[in-house]
Amino acid sequence: MLVEQAFTWLPGPDHGPSELAEATGLDTTVVYRILQSGIPSKTFVRVPPGRYRLGPGAARVGMQAMATTPGTETTRPVLERLSRVVDGFALLWVLSPYGGPRRALHDSAPGRYGFDALGLTAAELVGVGSSLRVGASGRVIAAHLPKSMAASILEQPLPAGAGPGVMRHVTTFVASLAKVREEGYAVARDEIAGWDAVAAPVMWGDAVFGAVSVLKPSSLMPRDLALPIAATIAAGERLTLLVSGGADPYPALG
Repeated sequence: MLVEQAFTWLPGPDHGPSELAEATGLDTTVVYRILQSGIPSKTFVRVPPGRYRLGPGAARVGMQAMATTPGTETTRPVLERLSRVVDGFALLWVLSPYGGPRRALHDSAPGRYGFDALGLTAAELVGVGSSLRVGASGRVIAAHLPKSMAASILEQPLPAGAGPGVMRHVTTFVASLAKVREEGYAVARDEIAGWDAVAAPVMWGDAVFGAVSVLKPSSLMPRDLALPIAATIAAGERLTLLVSGGADPYPALG
């Protein structure tokens, strides 16, 4: 497991035994034997010359673990309450690592809004919705990724449909991630044209599960974001507890 974890610490997808040994503090010979022992189960895949990457066997373990996290029947009441409190469009995004880190919509409580109100074409909605370069929820997820995964986000182009408020410069985007980690939330103004958003992380131990966000038309989102921020952070903390297997402390709130 230590060798598997080392792949998340090091930049790039594949590594040699000596790199992994240095990262783990293990002897190179020991690491080599561990890598060889994981090839039959496809936990590790050999990519010449003399380098390895995580394989489908490691992915199966991760998928099995993720399958035990709560479904929409558990998360929906939290989103519905957030939508009512803020009078906005509440969404729960989850991290999708396939083909590079992206986000996928897990559940939503639209309130009086709907996806058509965002004013995006179907293609733009898919691009903007999946990109971690756009929006408060994208930055919240990116801020809690391993450094090697976070770096790959910067290689992704901004999708068509991103609003005028999106962070176009890489340096600005990177600097914002430290602020998100420190403050525990992110704010987006006009990153989807005409809409503002607040987002907070949903964690699974020390791994990011996703982000909860609330969107509202810019003309209706208050300039003082104290209530939307507090409500979104509370929803993120509640979902974090549920994802981690804890009991819902406010089951009657819905």
